[in-house]
Amino acid sequence: MEIDPRIEEHVREAYRGIIGRDGDRMVAAFHGLGADDAAKAVAYGVFVLGYIVNDVFRNGATDADLRQLAGKIIESESDWINLRGADDVAGVLRSAATGEVTFPGVPPADVIGHVFVAGGYLLGVYRRADQEWWDYLDEIWAVLLTLPPQQ
Repeated sequence: MEIDPRIEEHVREAYRGIIGRDGDRMVAAFHGLGADDAAKAVAYGVFVLGYIVNDVFRNGATDADLRQLAGKIIESESDWINLRGADDVAGVLRSAATGEVTFPGVPPADVIGHVFVAGGYLLGVYRRADQEWWDYLDEIWAVLLTLPPQQ
């Protein structure tokens, strides 16, 4: 699958904002994107999130695993953003890990923030010790590039 470099830069900027704990920067990263481009950015974010969840839980994540991970994300990020309940974040993690395109029970206004904040957290925490978050993202993009185009 091809990655649109214009949208990729918005996604990278969103992760920079998240990892830097800068909510304004995260939000600004999505300015200028129309509905189709925003949907594509979210799809990239969902892929990143799903990839990392499946990388962390190689034998498949249980509901308990996802709730525990959601709790860690919420606790870690609570000083700069309110992600609300662990059920919503765990639901986003589950959907991303299984390739779902819907997020049952998660308010639509929360999906983008949950996808990107959780993804930014995971990029920072689960990268290799000798690796920067953007290098881990590059590895994930390399996998995305091997996938056939979506119809």
